[in-house]
Amino acid sequence: MQWYEDIARRYPNWQVVDKYIDEGITGTQAKKRPAFMKMIADAEMKKFDLIVTREVCRFARNTVDTLTHTRALKNLDIEVFFVDDNIRTMDGDGELRLTIMATLAQEESRKVSERVRAGQRISRENKTLYGSGNILGYNRVDGTYVIDPEQAETVRTIFDLYEQGHGTMKIAKILREQGRLTATGTTKWTCSNVSRVLKNATYKGCICYNKSHVNNYLEQKRIHNLDRSSYVYVKGDFGPIITEEQWEKCNRILNSKRKSTLVQNGETVKKSNRISTDLWVQKLRCVCGSSFRKNRYHKDKDGNITYNYVCYNQVNNGKATEHKDGDGFCNEASITQWKMDMMAELLLQSVWQSKRKELLETLDSICDY
Repeated sequence: MQWYEDIARRYPNWQVVDKYIDEGITGTQAKKRPAFMKMIADAEMKKFDLIVTREVCRFARNTVDTLTHTRALKNLDIEVFFVDDNIRTMDGDGELRLTIMATLAQEESRKVSERVRAGQRISRENKTLYGSGNILGYNRVDGTYVIDPEQAETVRTIFDLYEQGHGTMKIAKILREQGRLTATGTTKWTCSNVSRVLKNATYKGCICYNKSHVNNYLEQKRIHNLDRSSYVYVKGDFGPIITEEQWEKCNRILNSKRKSTLVQNGETVKKSNRISTDLWVQKLRCVCGSSFRKNRYHKDKDGNITYNYVCYNQVNNGKATEHKDGDGFCNEASITQWKMDMMAELLLQSVWQSKRKELLETLDSICDY
């Protein structure tokens, strides 16, 4: 900022309106730079008629962003002055020179991205731990993990219970009843909490890499790797909490139940490996988008069982009323099976009576009698 103040003093006819500073933010995407976007908004309000920046790479490191914004500013009669590059966008050859310099700036970002990826490969070889937070069962000390005895007992309990045949929901209930603490220090255990522990290779003494990646150096969108078979496991320099054999066994069980992920028409679709034979489980979808689970609802003195269907969103996360921020959660009431059967029968009877001829014609056209 001292450099900019020195430049401003050389031009007594300049009046500094504002300073727009994005600290430590990528220059490859303008939309991710709040100060930059505020500057563009102020330009549209004609708060100034000149933007001074040290060099092209300080303005943007994306050629398209650079040219798009400088052209838009030029249409507003606002000039951009790149001091070190001696480029003024209002000059006749300004855009040509700017295009060359912007391309060089973008190329520098690409090289930085390659250097970062190379550094990550070396980090994996050196068994470097990413992130700075602790995980359940360990404390982060001097760049490595040190086992926390009390938390480690919780981790062992989870694996032991799962190996014995208990599901994640049952385990979460047991942990809540025992008053065991999660990694965040609460007793609010959920299926996802338990599942994350079971899938975490750290507990067998390994560091897991390649769980996510950046799509490209310009967009820098973080993509979660859903293909667990492509994960890279490296033996860590810290002690395991459970044996590798127990971790592998539990994950084989987990994978047999896990939903496989497909991509259809550019959208991610999750498909369960277990196919229910129940008609309504296959057909019903909640207003929140989740499927339903069939539960035993009631058993009378004669042994007759009544079933109902509960939204999986509520099964896994609780009702929306249980959360301070109910967004993304569900309050839809459960549905008893006899009601669904009755409504279906009445509907089919009605359609059969009113559309019998059409139905028979349709069947005749699609079936080979």
